[in-house]
Formats: sequence, C-alpha cells, structure tokens
Amino acid sequence: MSSSQSEIVSEYQTTLLLAAERFFGRGRIPKRIRQAFMDTPRHLFAKRFYSSAKQDWVDLETADLRDHLTELYSDHPLCIYRDKNGKSLSTVSQPSLVLYMIDLLELEPGQSVFELGGGSGWNAALMAHLVGKKGKILSLEIIEELTPSAQAALEELNLNQVCFRSGDANLGSDEGNFDRGVFTASAWDLPACFYQQIKPKGLLLYVFKAQPNYDLLCLLRKTDQSHFESELHFSCSFVPVTGSNSQPNLPAIPVSKLPPQGEMAELAWNDIKIADTAIPEFIDFTKLVFDCQQSYLVENDELAFDEEFWAVGNPKDGNLLLYNEDRLLLYGDDTNLIKFRRTAKRWQKAKQPGIEDLKLSVYAASNAPETSNDQWAVNRGDSTFIWGI
Repeated sequence: MSSSQSEIVSEYQTTLLLAAERFFGRGRIPKRIRQAFMDTPRHLFAKRFYSSAKQDWVDLETADLRDHLTELYSDHPLCIYRDKNGKSLSTVSQPSLVLYMIDLLELEPGQSVFELGGGSGWNAALMAHLVGKKGKILSLEIIEELTPSAQAALEELNLNQVCFRSGDANLGSDEGNFDRGVFTASAWDLPACFYQQIKPKGLLLYVFKAQPNYDLLCLLRKTDQSHFESELHFSCSFVPVTGSNSQPNLPAIPVSKLPPQGEMAELAWNDIKIADTAIPEFIDFTKLVFDCQQSYLVENDELAFDEEFWAVGNPKDGNLLLYNEDRLLLYGDDTNLIKFRRTAKRWQKAKQPGIEDLKLSVYAASNAPETSNDQWAVNRGDSTFIWGI
C-alpha cells in the first residue's frame, strides 16, 4: 500500500474510532486499544467481502481499495463467508463492538488468549498487539476456507504471537491453560473444556444463545474449576457456533401432534396477576429462566394461521402451560400454573428486573448446585446456567 493510500486509510480509521467511542458509553477508548486499532487496518482482513452497497462480492485483489473504504471502515459488520444457501456464517464484526469486547477482556502484555471462531483474524490481530510479543493468541476457526487469508494478513503484520489454524474450538486445546477466552459466535452450551482451559480468576467473554432471536454477550469470571460468574451480560447478535457444539434445530411443534395433554383450560393474564403493560417484559423474563427455546403451534379457527406459543412444562408428562402475549392455555394439572404464578410474584417483588439485571452463574453440569426460590436452572449439555434475581 502506497504512503498516500496509508494516509487515506488512517483518516477513515480515525473517523471510525469517533463512531466507536459513542458506542462505548464509558468515556474515551483506552489509548492502547486505539493504537492497536490504528496498527491493524481492517481491510487487510476483508480481502473478499460481500458489499451491501453493491449487493455483490468484492475482491480487493482486483478492485480499487479507494472505492470501498467507506464501507470497509463503517461501523457495521462485513460478511466474508456464506453457505450455499446464502446464509452468513462468518463476518468481520462491528468495529465498535469488537473494541468494546477487547476492552472488557482487560488484556495485559504476556497474557495468553484462547479464541473460538477466528473468522477473518482481525480480532486475533487486535488482541495480539495488546498481549505483545511475549503473549500468545490461539485462534481456532472451523471454516477451513477462511484460514489461508487470515494467516496471510497476520503474517503481513508480523504478528507471530498468533497461532491461527483450522479446528473445532469446542473440543478444547492441547496447548495448556489460558488467561483469557473469547467466543466470536453464539453458543447454545458452554463446552466442558472451557472449565479446564481458563485459569482461576481468568475471564471468558462468552456469547450465549439466549433465544432464537437474540444472544447475550456475557463477561464470565472463573471462580473455581467448575464455576463462572457473570460480571455483565447484554443483548447482542452473532452468527451461531457450528461443529460439535452447534445449536439443536427446534422447529415449532403443533400441539395436535403431541401425545394427549389432558383437558385444556383457557386462562387470562389477570389470573397470573401481571399488569397488561408488564406482560411483554415478563414474557422475555420467563422465556429466559424457563429456557423456552421450543415453541408450539395451536390451531385457531378464527385465524388464517396457527398461533405460536412458548411453554412451561414437559409435553412427555402430559402437563403444559402455553402462553403468548394474548392467551394462556393450561393442559393437564395445575403444576405449571403454580410455577408460573410463583415466578410472577418473585419477579414483581424484585421490581420487575430486566434481563441485564439478572444474576448469572454457569456451572459444569456435573457440579451444579440446587437452586433457591429466586433461582432458575437451565440445563444445556455440558453446562447448567443458573439465573437469579
């Protein structure tokens, strides 16, 4: 890249940093992170990307870089890989979010980092500047086609402290333990290997697939060999993890296809004693603490489509409480209705906390404790997520 091009790129980088600072909301981006950003041009890690402006793929090996700097240095993700159906499987993430995540990791020179989902390599490169030449970044990317371009960009910047290779990070690493861990894709479960791979008191930046329509970015601190505590979590959206820890496919189930559920009773939200204005927030809360990933469809003769509901209970035992913003349907006995009412009472007593106000603890499934009245356990494979008020 010529000196004149470098100057133009620097101008775009500076403008992007100003936009990223507005996202931060915590004051000025730390100087070390600003410098890492300036030393790591984003376009080097997006040699081929899908242009939203042109609705087509752009190859920077043949295209004029100057024609694409506005898009390359906008505060938006860039798609760099799609499957044959056109679904985005890897992006160069939104710069403001990337810088915010790196700041949360509190990286210091000499530290080691284990990254699940290397993608373009840009995130690994930024972290490499912060851990320095004596640090180590191990970045595993499951999409083999992405590895050569990421390795080439890292080599161009002489970032030898980064080991970027193809592999399934869900299976862990044989390269020892790490001071930090970071997910760059949303995961349904926290694989068992991370309880061993992260050092005591270490930080893990984890993306939790909370619901089909949103993820939670969680900053987890390792407290012991089988336990993490969340220091913060907030809604976000990432591409999903693939490989051995991919999310189960849970298409909506028609209630008519389930085994007999017993007599059905229709209830009103007044029966739960939740104010009409609070129903949407309470539903968001219950979908998380009851882990309502599975949705159900109920035929409605008055509508041209089946209504979608979330559920408390297990259809195998013949008891279900189905609910959406308009209706509640109880099948079987009142076990799940009692559970739902008690949850509503606790939620209101706690002044209707939102998702970001909840306490989250993550345990290896084999070591999860019993929950109290103000806690709800979500069991997912290797890990148990305990939500509390």
